[in-house]
Amino acid sequence: MTSHSTIMEARMSLAIRLKDLRTAHTADGQRMTGERLAEAMGWRGRKARISKIENGQQVPSEDDIRAWATACGAEHEIPDLLAAARHIDTLYTEWRRLERHGLGQVQEAFIPLYERTTRLRVWQHSTVPGLLQTEAYARAHLSTIIAFRGIPDDLDRAVAARMAQQQSLGGVRRFVFVLGEQTLRTPMVNPAGMNAQLDRLATYTRDNPYVSLGILPYTRKPPVMPPENFWLYDASEVRVDGVAAQFRIKKPDDVAVYEKAFTALAEVAVYGQPALACIDAARRDL
Repeated sequence: MTSHSTIMEARMSLAIRLKDLRTAHTADGQRMTGERLAEAMGWRGRKARISKIENGQQVPSEDDIRAWATACGAEHEIPDLLAAARHIDTLYTEWRRLERHGLGQVQEAFIPLYERTTRLRVWQHSTVPGLLQTEAYARAHLSTIIAFRGIPDDLDRAVAARMAQQQSLGGVRRFVFVLGEQTLRTPMVNPAGMNAQLDRLATYTRDNPYVSLGILPYTRKPPVMPPENFWLYDASEVRVDGVAAQFRIKKPDDVAVYEKAFTALAEVAVYGQPALACIDAARRDL
C-alpha cells in the first residue's frame, strides 16, 4: 500500500521549502549555511539536525518552524509552513500521542466521522470491526489494546463510545464489511461470548439495505494480501492502523489504490448463505 510514500512526499515537500528559505537568505552579505542557521536558531553545534530536517529524515516541531523562518527573514511564510506540518501530522499519528489520555476520547471522535460518511468500506483480517462488536467483545478488544500500549485505563468510557458508534448503522448510509475468516475464530472472549458475537455477525448475512457483510474464506486465494486493516470513508479518505501509528490518507491516487484493493477482496468474498456457513463452521469449533 502507499501510506508510507504519501507521508514521505509530504515530508519532503516541507523539507524542500525550508531548505529553499535557507539557501535564498543572506545575512551580513554571507549565504545562510546550515551551521549559521543552527547558530541563529540557538542550535549551536547541532548542524546535523538542520541536515536531517532538510533531507526529510526528521519533521520539525512548530517551534522549530517558527525559529527557522524567523532566522531566514521569512516570518510571512510561518502560517503556511505550519499548515503543511499539521497536514503531515494528520497523515501519521503515533498511538502513544493519539491515546495519551486513554481510548475514550479516541472512540468518541469516530462518531461524527461515521455520521458524515455515506459509504463506509472496511477490511479486517483477524478481529471483528468495532461497528459490529457486541459489548462483551468490545470490552475485551479495547482492554487488550489498553494493556498492550500501557495507556490510561478508561475502558468504560471507550466501550460506551464504541456502542454509540453503532447507532450510525442505518439511515442513508451504506456500510460494506469484508472480513477474513480468521475474524470468526480469533478467541477474543470466552466461547459463550464468541457465540453471541457470531450471532451478531449472522444477522448481517441476511438482506439488509444498510449493511453488507462478506467473509473471505481460508480456501480462497486473495488477489491482494494487505497486511493492515483499513477503512474507506466515502472516496475521500482512508484510515490505516499500523502497530505503532494510525495513517490518514487523502491523496486521490493513494485512495484509489485502497479502493482497488477493497474491490478485489470483496469480489472473492462470500455473502448470504455461504457467509452464514462460514459462521456456523466457526460456531461448531467453539
